[in-house]
Amino acid sequence: MRSPLPVALIALALLSSPAMAQLVPGSAGNGGRIPDTMLPGALPPPPTMPAPSSPAPAPSASYGNRYPNTESLSSDRIQSQGYRVQRITPQINGSWKADTRRDGVPSRVIIYPDGRMVEER
Repeated sequence: MRSPLPVALIALALLSSPAMAQLVPGSAGNGGRIPDTMLPGALPPPPTMPAPSSPAPAPSASYGNRYPNTESLSSDRIQSQGYRVQRITPQINGSWKADTRRDGVPSRVIIYPDGRMVEER
């Protein structure tokens, strides 16, 4: 028969390992000791940062620097062909339809996303 003494010694060695001694003070596994910050003579917690005197500016919802303004680019392209743009509207397919005049003659110009420019009279 085996004696229970060697089994008890192994269990005692495992339970008293250094991992058990390294629990954070104040945690549930350390026998209820109080944290070091609550001990008499402990230093007070460090001061918090004061609030800024002026509020930080809100981030802008403008995406002007990130994406090109395709309306103005389309309008500039139409005007470079000698047209005078009266109204320009975006279309569902990504193109721009512009009501224009050239030499007093009204016409409609469409600029497609692939760069094609089509005039309708």
